[in-house]
Formats: sequence, C-alpha cells, structure tokens
Amino acid sequence: MTSTHDDALALQEGDQEEHAPLVSWRLATAFIALVAMAVILFWVPVPFVVSSPGPTFNVLGSANGEPMIAIEGTDPTTGEEVQLDDAQSASVTAKAKPGQGQLRMVTVSEAGGPGNRLNFAQLVGAYFDPHSKITDYESVYPAGTTQDKVSDAQSAMMRNSQTTSQVAALEYLGWDVPATVTIAGTTEGSNAEGIVQEGDILLAITTPDGTRHDITRASTPFTLMRTVPAGSLMTVTVERDGVTQDLSFNSIAVSATEPGSKLGIYLTVDPSLPVDISFNLEGVGGPSAGMMFSLGIIDRLTPGDMTGGNAIAGTGTMSFDGQVGAIGGIQQKLWGAHDDGAQWFLAPAENCSEVVGHVPDGLNVVKVSNLSEAATAVATIAEGNGATLPTCQ
Repeated sequence: MTSTHDDALALQEGDQEEHAPLVSWRLATAFIALVAMAVILFWVPVPFVVSSPGPTFNVLGSANGEPMIAIEGTDPTTGEEVQLDDAQSASVTAKAKPGQGQLRMVTVSEAGGPGNRLNFAQLVGAYFDPHSKITDYESVYPAGTTQDKVSDAQSAMMRNSQTTSQVAALEYLGWDVPATVTIAGTTEGSNAEGIVQEGDILLAITTPDGTRHDITRASTPFTLMRTVPAGSLMTVTVERDGVTQDLSFNSIAVSATEPGSKLGIYLTVDPSLPVDISFNLEGVGGPSAGMMFSLGIIDRLTPGDMTGGNAIAGTGTMSFDGQVGAIGGIQQKLWGAHDDGAQWFLAPAENCSEVVGHVPDGLNVVKVSNLSEAATAVATIAEGNGATLPTCQ
C-alpha cells in the first residue's frame, strides 16, 4: 500500500512538472497578446482625422488680467484719447452666465493631424461621439505636410484675420484707414500673368466705363471687383521701380455662382491704423474668428453693451471690405457654443446648408453675409427682437 501511494504521488508530481511549462507558455502568450492589443489601441496610428467641438472665447473678456482686445491711441474723429468700454473682468474662457453679455468666438478641436496622429482607441471614441466628425487623413493633409507647416499656416491665417477684422471694424465705424496695396503675384491661369509683377504697388483701377478708382484704402479693390462682370477689360495703374505705368487685361470669374469678378492677382495690404489694436489670445489659429473680432472692436469703441446682456457666439472669415466668408467645422462650432452657454449664434450665409438639421436645442442661429448684417443682428437681439432675424432654412 505504501509503495502504491508513493508511486501515485510521484506520478502527480511528474504531471505538475510536465504541465508547468505549458502554463507558463499560456501566460506568456496572453501577456504578449495584451501588449499587442495595447500597441494597436494606443500606439499604432490610423489614417483618420477627428474634428470635435472646441473651446470658445469671449472676446469682450480678459486673459491673464488683460483685455483680449486691447485698443490704444487717438480717436481721429475727436483728436482725443480713444474712449473705450471697459473690458469684462471675467476670463475669456469662462462660460456664459445669465444676463452677462458676451461675444464668443468658437473653435474646433482636431486630433489626428501631423505630429498628433490618431490611435485606434481615439477613433472608436470619436465614432460613438455624435458631435465629432471623422475624415480620411489624406483628404485633409497632402503628402509631405508637417506639423510645423500646419502651425505656420494656421498662425498666418490668424494674423491675417486680425488685420482684416481691424480694418473692417474701423471702416464700419466711419474711420478712414489708409493703406498701401502691393501685388504679391498672380493666380494660375489668370490674364494678369506676365503683365503685372510681384512688388508692383497698386495705385488705381480703371473700370471699362473709364472711371479711375484710386487705391488708397484696403477695401477698395475688393468692393470694386464685386460689381465688375467677368471678362471686363481692366486697367491697373502700378508703380514699378519708381515708374508709374498702366497695365490692361481682362478680369476672370470668381466662381460659377458668385457675382462680380476678380483681377487674378494676390495682394499684400499694409494698413495705417489710426489706433493700436492687439489681441491677447494664444494657442488658437485659423481665419474663422474674423467676424467676432470685428464685432468685439466695435463693441469696445462704442458706448454701452451692444449685446443687451445676451451671450452671442459666431464664426466667419472677414474681408477688408466687411464680407463674412464660409468656414469649416460649423456643426462642431455650434455645439461648442451651446456647451459654453451661448443663446445665439451668427453663422455665415454660405454655411447654411451645413447648419440645417444640426442646431442644438436652445441655440438660435442667425445667418449673416457681411459685418453690417452681423452688427445689426447683435443690435436686434439686444432689443429683444431676435426672432425677426433671418435664419438658415
């Protein structure tokens, strides 16, 4: 009996020794599988870009104790120090409170761009987020695009939007904003190719009826060409190497649907602003805050709160002649404004097709085409008559 028991015990011990490597192999395999899964989920990039509602900023507020929009200098209409409404002491990022008038610029948060590639776990999260948009990487960023290139482009567009917003706002207020306009090049396929040169200073534009329009303001070329049909013979007067000369060529269409035409040249504008305007905002790029910057400047330079205590968000590019242009990510921006307490939203008319059916409950959307319409909309909302304003339908 003892011998049999010992034999059985020895057999069990042998089985354990035989199965130990198998157990270790299974544990190792499971560990490797977990590591591989983690790599796939969190480290291996996927070729998609996700756009989500981003933070919004009250352009009437303050950042680090300084107004987001700071204005200094002499009022050209009075010759005295410019008079400003006080900036709100609340942080530019603080959400809207009931009764607190705000003008909020909106943004889109992006994941998946150069230097910030998306992983599978983020992609899955975005898929189940009804307010995020997933786009193929290659449709957003061409081959060779780097993080530095994207950052530089975004910063350049932000600087340009700040410049155009200043000129448009001050001219809306009736101030004279002289500017030097220089030709920076021609668009491919335009009739101006081989005729004008980079560095030519644009002095005047003569329309087919023989009227000469002197270019002393940044807005003049843009306003003028919106009224000239495509194919019109235009004469531009330029200064080249100190010599004035007239150059003629036909204008070209803006698009198949837009009225007016364009010269087919790139322009660099150097405005002489009567006051110094600066923007205390970091880490945000792109052109889409132009309209809200303009409204913020107008608010600070005119007595009283133009919002009437309403939280009004909005987006849209701004041209030198006050036209509000289309932007990207309108649906995400609507939700960002809603989440930060906005009651009203000013949307570019060109984006209306993307707005319909995507407006959050409690947010009222007003369509605008230019700065005058935007300022009128804010005044109408302040008067309590916002329901009469045009919407995207």
